[in-house]
Amino acid sequence: MKTVLLFCTVVATIAPATVVNAQPAGGCAPGLVQNINNVVALIDQNATAYWAHRANFVDLLYGPSSQVVPNAMQVADQEKSQADAIKAGMPGRVNSLKGLLTAAQAQGCQLSTVVEPPIKHGKRVNFDQFPDELPESVVGPGPRQMPQ
Repeated sequence: MKTVLLFCTVVATIAPATVVNAQPAGGCAPGLVQNINNVVALIDQNATAYWAHRANFVDLLYGPSSQVVPNAMQVADQEKSQADAIKAGMPGRVNSLKGLLTAAQAQGCQLSTVVEPPIKHGKRVNFDQFPDELPESVVGPGPRQMPQ
């Protein structure tokens, strides 16, 4: 269970909610900006929930929870079905965001934040690609090189 909590913490730090702040200059509708913000937040929340369900699924099958939870297979199936439901809706959300961004560009909105991360999170869920891990910090100069 500790591994699940650690994995969820890593996912939450990797996939922070990205908010798009658009300038209302050039006829940009405030409702459009709010819709973009809502879809971006929904994609980030769903990606985080998806990876949490996947981590629980793996833990229930192969981790310490498989020995502790009496009906681990049934709970694992529930986690998988919940993850699959989230995954099924992700392509539509990503396409919706792309459509809203196209509409915003057509209206001349000035988007102050890059919205590529939510699209990338959505694609990772679609293709079941785990998020990038946080880079490890190097404490010292590193190991010595092998003599040649």
